[in-house]
Amino acid sequence: MSRKIIVSTYLLLFFGCCGCNRIDNKDNWMISSQAVKHVQRLEKEHPGLSAAQFKKSTVLPDSTRRFVYLSPSETGIDFQHTWDLQPKHRDQLRNSFIASGVAIGDFDNDGLADVFLTRQTDGGRLYRNLGNFQFEDVTAKVGIDPAGMWSSGATFADINNDGWLDLYICGFDCPNRLYINKRGKFKEEASEYGLDFHGASVVMSFADYDLDGDLDGYLLTNRLHSSDAIKNVKILRQKKQPLRVHSDSRELAYFIKPPNRIQMLVPAGQFDHLYRNDNGHYVDVSLESGIGEFPYYGLSAIWWDYNDDGWPDLYVANDYMGPDHLFRNNGLDDNGVITFTDVVDEALPHTPWFSMGSDYADINNDGRIDFLASDMAGSNHYRDKLSMGSMSGPNSDAWFLNFPNPPQYMRNALYLNTGTDRFMEVAYLTGLAKTDWTWTVKFGDLDNDGFEDVYFTNGMSRDFFNGDLKERTQQIASKDGSYSLKVLEMWEKEEPYRLNNQVYRNLGNLQFEDLSSRWGLDHFGVSTGSAMGDLDGDGDLDLVVNGFEEQVLVYRNDVSTGNPLRIKLKGRASNSGGIGAKIVLETNNGLKQMVRYLTGSRGFMSSSEPTVHFGLGTMDMAEKITIYWPSGITQILQDIPTGFLYVVTEPKLPSQKINQPSLVKSVGTMFSSSGEGLANVTHQEKEYDDFQRQKLLPNKSSQLGPGMAWGDVDGDGDDDAFIGGSAGFEGMLFLNQGNGQFKNALQSCFTFDVRSEDMGALFIDPDRDGDLDLYVVSGGVECEPGEAVLRDRLYINDGSGNFDKGTLDLLPDIRSSGSVVAAADIDGDSHLELFIGGRIIPGKYPEAPQSYVLRYTGFRYEDATDVFAPEIKRLGMVTSALFTDVDSDHHPDLLVTYEWGPVRYFHNEEGVLIDRTSQSGLANRQGWYNSISGGDMDNDGDTDYLVGNFGLNTKYQASTTNPEIMFYGDFEGNGKKRIIEAKYENGICFPQRGLGCSSGAMPMVKQKLPTYHQFAITSLQGIYTEDLLNDAEKFEVNNLASGVLINQTDDQGKVRFEFQPLPRIAQASPIFGSAVCDINGDGNLDLYVVQNFFGPQRETGYMDGGVSLLLLGDGSGQFESVAPASSGLLVPGDGTSLTISDINQDQRPDFIVGVNSGKLRVFVNQTQSNSIAIRILDRSEGRNHIGAKVSVIFSDDSIQLHEVSAGGGYLSQSAPVVFIGDGNSQRKIESIHIRWPDGLIKEFKVDEFQRQVPSLSSSIDLE
Repeated sequence: MSRKIIVSTYLLLFFGCCGCNRIDNKDNWMISSQAVKHVQRLEKEHPGLSAAQFKKSTVLPDSTRRFVYLSPSETGIDFQHTWDLQPKHRDQLRNSFIASGVAIGDFDNDGLADVFLTRQTDGGRLYRNLGNFQFEDVTAKVGIDPAGMWSSGATFADINNDGWLDLYICGFDCPNRLYINKRGKFKEEASEYGLDFHGASVVMSFADYDLDGDLDGYLLTNRLHSSDAIKNVKILRQKKQPLRVHSDSRELAYFIKPPNRIQMLVPAGQFDHLYRNDNGHYVDVSLESGIGEFPYYGLSAIWWDYNDDGWPDLYVANDYMGPDHLFRNNGLDDNGVITFTDVVDEALPHTPWFSMGSDYADINNDGRIDFLASDMAGSNHYRDKLSMGSMSGPNSDAWFLNFPNPPQYMRNALYLNTGTDRFMEVAYLTGLAKTDWTWTVKFGDLDNDGFEDVYFTNGMSRDFFNGDLKERTQQIASKDGSYSLKVLEMWEKEEPYRLNNQVYRNLGNLQFEDLSSRWGLDHFGVSTGSAMGDLDGDGDLDLVVNGFEEQVLVYRNDVSTGNPLRIKLKGRASNSGGIGAKIVLETNNGLKQMVRYLTGSRGFMSSSEPTVHFGLGTMDMAEKITIYWPSGITQILQDIPTGFLYVVTEPKLPSQKINQPSLVKSVGTMFSSSGEGLANVTHQEKEYDDFQRQKLLPNKSSQLGPGMAWGDVDGDGDDDAFIGGSAGFEGMLFLNQGNGQFKNALQSCFTFDVRSEDMGALFIDPDRDGDLDLYVVSGGVECEPGEAVLRDRLYINDGSGNFDKGTLDLLPDIRSSGSVVAAADIDGDSHLELFIGGRIIPGKYPEAPQSYVLRYTGFRYEDATDVFAPEIKRLGMVTSALFTDVDSDHHPDLLVTYEWGPVRYFHNEEGVLIDRTSQSGLANRQGWYNSISGGDMDNDGDTDYLVGNFGLNTKYQASTTNPEIMFYGDFEGNGKKRIIEAKYENGICFPQRGLGCSSGAMPMVKQKLPTYHQFAITSLQGIYTEDLLNDAEKFEVNNLASGVLINQTDDQGKVRFEFQPLPRIAQASPIFGSAVCDINGDGNLDLYVVQNFFGPQRETGYMDGGVSLLLLGDGSGQFESVAPASSGLLVPGDGTSLTISDINQDQRPDFIVGVNSGKLRVFVNQTQSNSIAIRILDRSEGRNHIGAKVSVIFSDDSIQLHEVSAGGGYLSQSAPVVFIGDGNSQRKIESIHIRWPDGLIKEFKVDEFQRQVPSLSSSIDLE
């Protein structure tokens, strides 16, 4: 642990006019004279702190608020990129070295940010800032010799800690150069420092990774050799051993083993290098540190502290099949050596495929640093289908998408920091998933409103992913070995791939708005490296953009309207520039935090001005700024006025040494993750290719489990668990041994049914013999329709927890692939009816399977669907269901969720379930609903409902005006029905799938539209014809948000539901498992949801952005999310079922989560809340407890209703325990009423209740 030194600097401002900073009607900064004098006085009182007022804004009174492009004649930056190479490097036209970088920094310490630019034709040019956006080319004057170099990435950094920025320039096929700053003059000393690497250098990213006070560096490299060099690879062959590449060829190629294919030789890049600064000489420590072991195509390398432990970590973005790395800095080991561990597979759900530029920012101002890595996904339908169309289909590289760990998808990835070891991924949710062929990612608060915006540069030397051009290259014939040359000549004749740059304004709440055109940053061309800095000293971020075969772009920021505050750091014990410092700014009494982390290289081949920038909107001051210096010192500033650039010098160190830092605070969480008992149970799946069976299927249906059910099967007073098995794996029964321990009670009858896919399961007592039997729904698609493996099963309990399979005549011979089973006494005869939801017809998605209602006759179950619910048979693909008394008439109604449908409401009318979906206001909200759970979330005495949907973080962005559509019909005239997914863009209906996939399933598509261009510009009707589409079945969804259905049934029993979406962060992934209960004992119901879905077809990719989420209720139906770092609830896998039980018998609700192809997760409640755990045990006396209601009356006259249900959520049956929070000092429980399904009511006064048990946190059994 480090020793923290706290240095407080109090800037006490006068209130009222004396501390007021504002912009006048001419957009000029007006700082009060009192504030200026106060800051001047503080400079004298606090050595090491100085402040400079920002210049007046350059915005003219009639100026449109946008970024203003300044021409070379206006700025003096006459830099032009040209592409004119030696013949041996012609092949680089298709590599990343067509790009060039930008570095911004004040090299002469005159207070003005200067600009350095790189290009292929020389070693770059340095432009000195003269003020007022006037620049002078001082390259030669300051001693920089650009001759004989192909310059790529550039970085300003103070290598020797003398307070003057040095300049490191990377090069391609030439030695890198290090220009040491001699007080405004430069001398090249790369060789003296050990940094004259000769190869394919992209950029040097500097950081003090070992925290010894000087800057170390990570050298990112790419491929040096031409693509033809792969023919020269030396291969080692040994009998019965995989092929290997000879060590001499490791920078030419490496082998990978695709699934079900022979080994594949993949072009390699160079090895990256980690250099440790040892007293001014750099030593390559790549191997000993665990970094740089793989030769990939590197495109960006960013130092940041992702886990907030004070040690700089490293993200490396690699192109093509090279995996990205997230190298965690492990700190000093016992031998004093710093090592790194690549945790990318643990921390990130997936990465971009062709990873390019990257950057970090705290996008939601929660005090945690988030990260964005870019790719090349088209931002509109045309570009997507022209480029991505050839990335799919049987002859493409699409097999690779889910092959690596983590998977790699061709789109941007935005990682949201949860404060745990696992990030969420929210690129689609924020609207930042597809920004075209993106090089630069650059975060910065461009309008000074308090949220960091993001800028992207786009374009390429040629459109190498154009499907038509790629096909043309395949048609080039060569018998003389000149194929590669002829292909290159073809590409050279093409035009550059020009695209618009993009900028997105951060609106907060994980929403960004595309303002590229409005802000004037939509330049059409090929832009690559870029950097930000305040070039005119007015307190906002200006922009410099380099490109390909075009002039540099210089933009003056005229969009900013908020108040700025900027900080320049000067280290003493730390490195001189404070690189690696974390700065936290607090406002709103500490309720709002902004965090910045100071590093060098960011984005792509570039480094921005090394000054920390904050925008504060209309706020005149920051209440508190905390600087966490790399040395371990913590420095605090309070009440800091905006409108100034502050230079803050690190306080002097005491004589004692500061040891390893650790900023991570150890705090208690609401739940702890148990590693014992059920947490060791693993669900398994046998791989099944749903997509081979139905080629245009959007999602798998073969991996939808496991389901889970709880009940006391052995009569010992605690609840046991059944975990469903997939096809080929038997279900499992675990007997509760107490204290969180469980015993696997093997059941031979489960082994007999191992071919069946277990879906929903229920413990019920249909024969009323006093013990729980087990009903299991058979589902899945690993069979033909009507096969015997689809028959549901009823297992009979002998009273001790030993089960035998019931005879076949106990159940009707139904062979429908099902999902959920739910039970209730529909007709009031004290017998439970069962609803069995039909999920799918194997091989015939999305045809509607049949659903059923079963009635127990006293000896067996029979199909009574026509009696109880004749309308329910074939309404769609059922995902979940819940019996519940919606209108409080004491008769169980039924709510059913569907894929491609609404939540349907079936009202119980004298024992018959009648579809009242339209009358209740549910019919028009069509979704892909997965789950439903009930609870009185607004404390009004009726049940509201949590419905899990697919969320807003996928490629599917349905709305009422632009629904997602599916057609299912015969489009080829051969009698075979096909699936066509469709979407809307600008009012035109287009196919979701590309030409490769579509023609792979239906060859007539390519016969009609032979080019990717034709396919990309053609509407759905133009591809398949209006008549064929009209003849097909049509499915629509217009709402994918998960939310709460607030029950607004009036006094006359008229049912209406109001949909209220869950907080935006809950929309980050599909919600499957769901639970409603009072977690923290405050008397209000809370929500817990389990997320993710690994079933989509591979071009869609896993929907894996979530980690599960806890939401605390306020009793009015509103919910606030709890970060996983605080809740302790973390499920990064393919979460399915979610059940509630009291695992450790402490009277608090615990969670058990089923994970497809993964271990169960068990979370034990640690909230220390006061609660009552009411366990309903009344089977032996013949009284049914399913459908019982528990009403809790509070001192403020609010009533909270709990219903005891059998089945709900997603494939889940929780333990029959009702958890009731004790409330708070202003709102306490007064009485509890329990109404049994037969009408009997039992009332408990609180004092009477307490007389029965020692305290409200004890459990009671009601018999």
